[in-house]
Amino acid sequence: MIALVRTTICVALLSAGGAISSASATPLPDPARLPQQFMMMESPAEDMLEAIDSKQVGKLNKLYHELEFDMVAVNLIIETGSADDAQRYEVGLLNSWFDQIALELDEMDDLPALANAINQFSAQLVVATHVEHAYRKNIAWMDYLGREFLLLNKQPSDSPHHKALLSARKADLQATWLSVKAAMGTDADAVALIERVDPLIHGLISEARPDQLVVLAKKELELIDDIEACFHIN
Repeated sequence: MIALVRTTICVALLSAGGAISSASATPLPDPARLPQQFMMMESPAEDMLEAIDSKQVGKLNKLYHELEFDMVAVNLIIETGSADDAQRYEVGLLNSWFDQIALELDEMDDLPALANAINQFSAQLVVATHVEHAYRKNIAWMDYLGREFLLLNKQPSDSPHHKALLSARKADLQATWLSVKAAMGTDADAVALIERVDPLIHGLISEARPDQLVVLAKKELELIDDIEACFHIN
């Protein structure tokens, strides 16, 4: 499916570069495709963070160029003229974070700053992806928050700003998990999963030691896969 989408957009990009002389030419993508496009971009963004951790520069650059291609496609969709103001604003924020990724990747002298830019880009992907069921967006947001806890606590700080941001992320995680939990139902598998996740979320919220928050954040990210399976999200 991803290959098909990218192939279609590639044809559209080529068509956009010159006159479209045939009625059978591939039409330009429309804004209704944006949610699918954004969801397709979430995995490469997350994989870039793993590439930073494992110091795989070649993989990092490959994933960046994949997202660069996708951002060209996103901007082409916006430039067709049928996107609304909210979509233009959301894509504008995506462009801003992607520009920051490009800057940090070009300089390669501050890996925490690069990782933060990538994670904020992935957060904006979640914000900009409008889906039918709120739980899908909330689960993706929990995934983002797990990565945020990792980044904030791998580079701990005693600054008031850092502490305030960490506190805000904890409150956000608590509220988001409550929304997801309310949608999980009461069957045995859901209840068993809730019993695993609840203490972990409580631990993340109450814990203050950076090293322990890193450990808990990794466990939360592992459980996201089980939460997605509970909702049959591929």
